[in-house]
Parts: sequence; C-alpha cells; structure tokens
Amino acid sequence: MEHPSSYIAPLPADKQQIVIDETRSYIKQAVDHFNIKDKTVDIRFDLKGRSAGMYRVRSKQSLIFSRQQRVIRYNPYIFSKYFDDNFATTIPHEVAHYVTDIIYGLKNIKPHGKEWRVVMDAFGADASVTANYDLAGIPMKRQAVFTYQCACRVHRLSTTRHNKIKKRRYQYTCNFCKQVLLEKHETDAVT
Repeated sequence: MEHPSSYIAPLPADKQQIVIDETRSYIKQAVDHFNIKDKTVDIRFDLKGRSAGMYRVRSKQSLIFSRQQRVIRYNPYIFSKYFDDNFATTIPHEVAHYVTDIIYGLKNIKPHGKEWRVVMDAFGADASVTANYDLAGIPMKRQAVFTYQCACRVHRLSTTRHNKIKKRRYQYTCNFCKQVLLEKHETDAVT
C-alpha cells in the first residue's frame, strides 16, 4: 500500500480555471468553424479512476418538459500529474465529443468515428483515443465483484451490471452457452 504522502494532489483551482477557459475556447472555435449553436455544458473536476476525461449527456425530466444536461468531466488527479499532456489532448478530445453530439446526436455516430475525427482535425489535435499513464498515487474507484453462473462457467460482474440485474433492467447471457447468468451465492453448490 502506498504511503499517503505519495498520493497526487488534485488540480488546484487556478489550474482548473485555466482548463475551463481552454475548454470554452475550443467550444467557441467549434461554434465558429461548424456554425453550430453553443449549448450549455457543465465542466466539472469530479471524475475518478483511470479516465482523464469524459463527456456525457443525461436527460432531466420535470413535470413541464424534459431537457438534456451536458457535462464534461475531468479527472483532477490525472490532470494534476500530467497537466501539459492532458491540456493538449484531453480537452480537445472531450470537446470533440460535445461537438459531435450537437451536430449529429450521440446515438447516430460511433464515439470515436469519422465525425469525431473530423472535429479533432479541425482542432489540429491528436485523434488518439487513449493514453497510457502511470497512475501511481492517483485514487481509484473500487467496485465490488459479484459472481454469476451459467451452464458452462462462472462469470464475475461489476457492481454496475449487478445493480442493473437487481433492478430488473437487464439480463446478461453467456457468450458461449447463451444462457442467462444467475447470481451464485456462497451456499450454492458448484456444478
């Protein structure tokens, strides 16, 4: 286990503001270049884990209307440890997702498809999809693992998938035997 003093501190507020300003600058550049409407997007530094950035859209429903909430999330720890690289790559990467959402809608394109690459090219940015960072000292999300079984093997599912099954929103099937996965409890006999 790492000593707490070896943990990376999150990106300080002054540098967060620099990232926010650069994000807004890329959005303005896209608005001008692609002649699109600048839709509201929240910029947050609340992402944890292995990803440096993420763009997402959530629908918000009210009694009167429904609207979409757009959010660009940055990992304050990865940005802190690798500021220059993330400043040059992650910001345009996430803004390109925002732009392709505005132009095409996320359901109509592949996340890193040709439309996204066109936006990255317009930004003059590297269209690489992932980075390979040493994440030592960066806090990680921890997910429990749940054991499920089918006719032919045991499967380990994440908390996210487990919760979807429990809420009866999803069923997962084995890629080999095509049977529905069922939760295996400690008292279940191994077959």
